[in-house]
Amino acid sequence: MKLKFFIFYNILIIISFFIFLELFFKFYFNQTKKFDCYKKVDDIRKYTNQINCSFEERYFEKKKKTKYLTNNSGIRIGIKKLDISNKEKVFFVGDSFTFGYLSNYEFTYPRNAIKEVNKNSSKQFIEINLGVNGYQINEILFLLNQNKMKKSKNFIVYGLTPNDLFDIDKLKLDKKKNHGLIDNIKIFIDKFDLISIKYFSSKLLSNERLYTKIYQNRGSKSGYLNKNSSLLWDKKYNIFEKKIQELPIEIKKRLIITIIPQQIQIKLLQQERIDEGLAFDKKILNICLNLKITCISKTLELAKIHNYKTHFIVDGHLYPEANKTYGKLIAKRLKKILINNKNQL
Repeated sequence: MKLKFFIFYNILIIISFFIFLELFFKFYFNQTKKFDCYKKVDDIRKYTNQINCSFEERYFEKKKKTKYLTNNSGIRIGIKKLDISNKEKVFFVGDSFTFGYLSNYEFTYPRNAIKEVNKNSSKQFIEINLGVNGYQINEILFLLNQNKMKKSKNFIVYGLTPNDLFDIDKLKLDKKKNHGLIDNIKIFIDKFDLISIKYFSSKLLSNERLYTKIYQNRGSKSGYLNKNSSLLWDKKYNIFEKKIQELPIEIKKRLIITIIPQQIQIKLLQQERIDEGLAFDKKILNICLNLKITCISKTLELAKIHNYKTHFIVDGHLYPEANKTYGKLIAKRLKKILINNKNQL
């Protein structure tokens, strides 16, 4: 009887301590709910950005709050109204990295890329940020195939991340997703928004070697880090190439793909595992070369400029300053194309 009471008493203490710790962290970081300005749509995308959204988010890995605004078309904009008169539009499509999750608009890479392009230039441009959190290749292709996009003469910049190819296999899309242990733990923590666990995880995962070891245990999802690829990822790359190849010629002529790195790629570069860190970039660059489409890779430069500290450790998105730097890095290549009005390999 005494043993049972002892065990029950200790379990109660542990649970109480955890609850107290969780409440303390929630109060200390004052974290709010995640950005959720979405509206349902009846097509492959399932959802898109809500129009005229104004949303503020606080996140424990970031000291300052993030402000999100969308206009009456659901396009992300900044607080300061920009003069768009006599400016040529440049469309940016992609997922949350393009949308600029956890970055105020003035730090997003589309804003900074175009801002840099416009410096000392008689020809001026304005970015149209069509990024949506959670989008992958199929949602992006849907956008690119819309009549409005086809009829436009403006250039399109696609911010491609390895995430975009995770579910590219149509057979996989029709099945229930099978997550590995690491993914299931992350889903559980996110679902219950356990800040105390996230906080200690951020401290633990700040070690690049430990982070790398855990990430590479994600199974097939980490296959893009293999310098020799894998059968599964070779299939993904082939499907990706075919999907881009099938785009209308009027789109391909104006399409520019810029490769946005994941945190794990930066961690590998930090350990001087260059072939693995740049494996995805090299594959995509080869595909672009085959298709005669402009591709930009600035992964190594971004890593070095920020001393390999580029992403929020737990969340995984770019730090605002790294996001801003990335925009400036791709601007030089973009400027040549936009000013000359000619897509160049």
